[in-house]
Formats: sequence, C-alpha cells, structure tokens
Amino acid sequence: MSYAGATLNGFAGYAEDSRIIIQWNTVTETNVVGFEIQRSTDGRTFLEIGFLHAQGQGSGYTFIDDSIIAKVSGRDYYYRLKIRNLDGSSQITDMISIQSQLGVTTHTWGSLKALFK
Repeated sequence: MSYAGATLNGFAGYAEDSRIIIQWNTVTETNVVGFEIQRSTDGRTFLEIGFLHAQGQGSGYTFIDDSIIAKVSGRDYYYRLKIRNLDGSSQITDMISIQSQLGVTTHTWGSLKALFK
C-alpha cells in the first residue's frame, strides 16, 4: 500500500482487554513527518486521537487506544492514518474496523475481603 511518501507493509489492529492496539510497518518513508491516527464510531466522521513521528523506512509502529469513547464490548471502531509530509501534503489510508472487547478481572473471595480491611 503506497501513500504520500510512505509504503506500508500492513496496517491492522486488534482489541485487547479494554483497549485497541493499532500497528503498521513501513517499507519506505520519503519526506514523511509522521502519522496521524484517526478514529471514528460511524466510519464517516474521523477525529485525530494521536500522532507518531516518522522513524525512517523499515520501521514498525504501535499505537494504543485506551481511551475508547464508550467502554462497551462489541462496539465497532474505525481507524485510519493520515500520513503527513514535510511539504505540508498528506494522504489518508484505507480504514480498518475493530470490535472492542472489555477485559474481565476475576476476584477471589479472599482478594475481595482484603479490599475492605
């Protein structure tokens, strides 16, 4: 996938506990300033939720979204990257869809009693 000065070798994500992990790798980066991470709940209106500076070709990137709007299991979130270049130009990647999951913490009776001592 080639975009505005960057060739990506994969752009994917997955849900883990109460957060979403977004990852991508670059094959090439030419005059790239960085990557704006955008999120949507409807697949149409996107907002910036983070920015990672370019690290050079052959780099791997990970962004952790632990601020998902409604911590509801089974909700679809849409992500895309806006690749920003040194000359001010940019290009937006295709979007990916990830379904949220909530982490479940198991407590034993002993650990619950210890909370109230």
